[in-house]
Amino acid sequence: MSHPLPPAAVLVAHRVADYAAWKRVFDDTRQFRKDDGIFGHDVSRDADAPERIYVYCPAADAAKLAAHLQNPKLKEIMQSAGVEGEPEVWSMNPMSADFIEDRKLPGMVVVHEVEDYSSWRKAYDDFDAHRKRAGIVGHAVNQDAGNPNRVIIYHQAEEMSALRAFVESSELREAMQSAGVVGRPDIRFLEQLDIQEY
Repeated sequence: MSHPLPPAAVLVAHRVADYAAWKRVFDDTRQFRKDDGIFGHDVSRDADAPERIYVYCPAADAAKLAAHLQNPKLKEIMQSAGVEGEPEVWSMNPMSADFIEDRKLPGMVVVHEVEDYSSWRKAYDDFDAHRKRAGIVGHAVNQDAGNPNRVIIYHQAEEMSALRAFVESSELREAMQSAGVVGRPDIRFLEQLDIQEY
């Protein structure tokens, strides 16, 4: 199904010492996020590095979201929750979303540069039928808020094996080359843990 796009979003990845302890703090600070215009979250675990957690948050206002990410209180919360090291943060402009949200499904995040977003996007859309045949049942496409030629893509499938096979397919490699993908994509496989709207 298609979804109304939020004006802004962020994806944060970080290592946690203990997921249950981290999640208690995360849940207890929901109002802090809500007060800054964040209206939900999607929490996932890295399928290949279970100590690595990914948090996606849509937001009502890009400026308020940027201020939230710079708020010293956020760093304090992360430290008290047992976050280890520096988080990776992708501030994003959502461009499209067509995914399943009422079931927890395996997913993957793909980050890469493109020569030109418009040309890449046409090629991405033209490849939709192949993605569906490969078992991809949902997607979301975002542009990096600071670089419109860096894209952050989310794909869903019923089985993790379908995502891994899709990534290894020669058809995908050829499509990415012809679409103007620059360099090697950064691919993370995710197990969805918690989805909430505020």
